[in-house]
Amino acid sequence: MSIHWKILIGIILGLLIGYLASLSAFGVNTVQDFVKPVGTIFIKVLKLIAVPLVFVSLAKGIAELKDIKKLSNLGGKTIGWYLLTTVFSVLLGLLLVNLFKPGSGLDIEALQRLATDTINLDDKKGTSSGPLDFFVRMVPDNIFAALGNNGQLLQVIFFTVLFSVSLLMIPENDQKPVVRLIESLNMIMLKIVDIIIAFSPYAVFALMATLMVEIKDPAIFSALLNYSLVLLLGMAILLTVYPLLARSLAGMPVMKFVRGILPAQMVALTTSSSMATLPVTMECAVDNLGVEDEVVSFVCPIGATVNMDATSLMQSIAAVFVCQVIGFDLSIPDQLTIVVTATMASIGAAAVPSAGVIMLVMVLESIGFPSDKLPLALTMILAVDRPLDMCRTVVNISGDSFVSVVVGKSVLGNRAAS
Repeated sequence: MSIHWKILIGIILGLLIGYLASLSAFGVNTVQDFVKPVGTIFIKVLKLIAVPLVFVSLAKGIAELKDIKKLSNLGGKTIGWYLLTTVFSVLLGLLLVNLFKPGSGLDIEALQRLATDTINLDDKKGTSSGPLDFFVRMVPDNIFAALGNNGQLLQVIFFTVLFSVSLLMIPENDQKPVVRLIESLNMIMLKIVDIIIAFSPYAVFALMATLMVEIKDPAIFSALLNYSLVLLLGMAILLTVYPLLARSLAGMPVMKFVRGILPAQMVALTTSSSMATLPVTMECAVDNLGVEDEVVSFVCPIGATVNMDATSLMQSIAAVFVCQVIGFDLSIPDQLTIVVTATMASIGAAAVPSAGVIMLVMVLESIGFPSDKLPLALTMILAVDRPLDMCRTVVNISGDSFVSVVVGKSVLGNRAAS
């Protein structure tokens, strides 16, 4: 049975068992004592894997650029476009979630059940000491301390970029052992993620049962529906923007782009993995979109690792959504932090199912989200994440194809000029 069906069954059974358990004090106690710990362990494992996953995935993506010359030419264009589309996705997500406010529809009693003490939430958030303090805090003074603190993702990313670029600047023979080590570590991290995802149906069951026992207000489910609709709207906008930009920037007809990547989109929808879809994405880009093979072989593999437009869209919407639910006010610096953290976290997100949920932990902790509310926040997101994750993968590989078209056109234009 496919994992998404298992998760769906886990959601349904969790809701059913949780509802039945909520009818009696014995059932409530049973769920809290024997079922809730399973979900808690799942959340702890997600937090455990987040930092090393970011480090090895991002380091591998940069190391695949091979040398600094490629980084400044084809690599520079590729990374530039990926960063541009990712930042656009984050900003689009922030615009939509602040516009529609999907998490603000709960009444005060529901808010009190979700967060028993909202008065002191702001005390847990850091304060800025100056306009450049954000950049000062981005640079770690102790990388091991940063690696041991999930709330210091930006510091980990800064060190990873510095480390990876420096790796490209040393002789190739000296690079190889480190690159092989990073590739092996990346494979190990992906295998750990596989194990986590395989365990996720049982964890989702536990989390949903706990949700039903502890939160009986139907408004929370209405809020989840609103969150899903806002995220789907954002993804629909991205899927509309890609072919339009491909036409305006590369002269490709809209329907040629849409029909050309459709086979890859279908595979992405069923696998929920950009990496699993990569061979089909590359084939569609070469055969259907007419992009040169040397461009596709460079752009698409990098994109499967670092280009997660829909993941960054989801992280910005989900982060603000759960903050709206518990009444955790976000300032402008907080939202700026979300922009940078969601952008870089999506770059470090592995191209595997539900990797965005792992990265969401880092985004939430970077804005000082109360750690005791993380299980509740991730429970809400996980409840509807699997079908949304299938859609996100479709958007992600579409973004890879779009960038390959634009970069391919740029390379061909330069050659023609020369």
